[in-house]
Amino acid sequence: MRLWFEHTVTRRRALSVIALTASASLLAACSGNAPPAASTAPTSASGPVSSAPANTAATVSGSRSTEGTPAQPKAGGTLRALSTQDLAPIDGHYHHPGNGLSSWTVYEPLITYDDDLKPQPLLAETWDQSSDAKQIAITLRKGVQFHNGREVTSDDVIYNLNRILDPKISAGIFSGFVPPETTWTPKDKYAVVITAKQPWTNVFDFLSLFNIVNKETMEGPDAKSSAVGTGPFALQEWVAGDHATFIKNKNYWQSGRPYLDGIQLNVMKDAQSQQAQFEAGAAEFTLQPSVLDYTRLKDDSNYQGITLPNAGNFFILQPNPNTKPFDDKRARQALNYTIDRKRIVDTVLRGQSTAQDLPWPAESTADEPAKQTFYNHDLDKAKALLNAAGLSNMSFELIHSNRDPAYPQIAQIIQADLASIGVSMSITQMEGAGMLARMNGHQFQAYLAGDVWANFLPVTVLTSDASLNYQFNNADFHDEQYAQLVKSLSAEVEPSKQRQLYAQINDFLLDQSFEIPIATSPTRALAVANLRGVGHRRNDFYTFTDAWLA
Repeated sequence: MRLWFEHTVTRRRALSVIALTASASLLAACSGNAPPAASTAPTSASGPVSSAPANTAATVSGSRSTEGTPAQPKAGGTLRALSTQDLAPIDGHYHHPGNGLSSWTVYEPLITYDDDLKPQPLLAETWDQSSDAKQIAITLRKGVQFHNGREVTSDDVIYNLNRILDPKISAGIFSGFVPPETTWTPKDKYAVVITAKQPWTNVFDFLSLFNIVNKETMEGPDAKSSAVGTGPFALQEWVAGDHATFIKNKNYWQSGRPYLDGIQLNVMKDAQSQQAQFEAGAAEFTLQPSVLDYTRLKDDSNYQGITLPNAGNFFILQPNPNTKPFDDKRARQALNYTIDRKRIVDTVLRGQSTAQDLPWPAESTADEPAKQTFYNHDLDKAKALLNAAGLSNMSFELIHSNRDPAYPQIAQIIQADLASIGVSMSITQMEGAGMLARMNGHQFQAYLAGDVWANFLPVTVLTSDASLNYQFNNADFHDEQYAQLVKSLSAEVEPSKQRQLYAQINDFLLDQSFEIPIATSPTRALAVANLRGVGHRRNDFYTFTDAWLA
């Protein structure tokens, strides 16, 4: 697999061409044990874009790397996995903050991205996008079944598209993708035509994230406790807060997949017990170990480190602009000045991250390097802003989940610096489901979390990210100037005009500080040396369609 950073510019250009100008269909076929691959590639002004396998591999480190391993996959065995992240909420349209062993394990979207950011067939076998990017006709793969045995048809796609328009379903994440006045109609049993009034520039981002859920399940009495999709694994049992058992989908449409008989996920109470269990041999795969544990074990011959090539993952701090003290912009700006990003990167993240003030990786078309250090760690400026706002004795609560061991360490560094200028910040650690409920219900003063959306096009971040979505966001932040800038960007196809809009949006984000990026946050896992074939989706989800135990 080619490394993420070596081909960034090529991939961004390829995705831009596909999203805006592609008119040829991608055709796919699946035979034997081969994963689906495009047999007809789209063309552009710069020549053909080569096809690639749909299943993308995560980056592996360690003395027993799977890169170039000649051994053939072996069927059988159950993968034992550990995580502090539970499945709740189990809805396939509800985007979890990560790691892939949530309910998303059982679901699949219409397309997937390869590591060159080119769309590849998944549940959609072919598609044809108009040259103005206002219409796309999607043809489904025939014979794909939900885990309950019912075939997936165009009616299912229509049901799912209608369902995600309700912002309550996904906290506005998926509804934010869809341009105003977009319509969809079934062409026949296996085809759907989607038509937008304006160019839908990030439609492939949407299609790669948009899981197809089963109507009968979602409208049945067990909707909050069961998950039925089309993926390689079916959910057999879920005991909230304790474990989830996924079993092999024996009718999976990819012949010969998956190789594993199942996945047993044990939900751990904290990162320390999770790591202890892994090193004691209780599991073959552990999600989001501490950076210290990851760096300690990734080169050990008994283990391997598996990171996702997603440069757009960030640690963020989000203050609530509708709750005191952060209803005053100066309090949010002061908080931004307080964060010692360099110290956090050097000590907590062991130099494996990059400090940033804006939510864009270096390869993003929205990135402006000169603005990435706008808020240098400056406690004097922070204190002056608080004094000017009459908030010299400010106090507030910061919440974070138990998902990443870095969270409490980052929080404690911020807490100490705030205390030095007379601000009291209490810290509350929560389990994942409770944390999400408070975030999406706007019931917080500030939270520390991860954000993964900058792995996609900038317009996706600004229209669908739960932190920066201009319509529905966790901070419940609304501003007409911001809305107009994002709407203009959504319909703009000229690169030079896009760059002008990016500059204005970046200035607005720095000024308003309703989301505060801290540093990049690579998604990581540790595994035993004989685990092979772990892949990933474009956000921060590991996949196990091709995984096997040697």
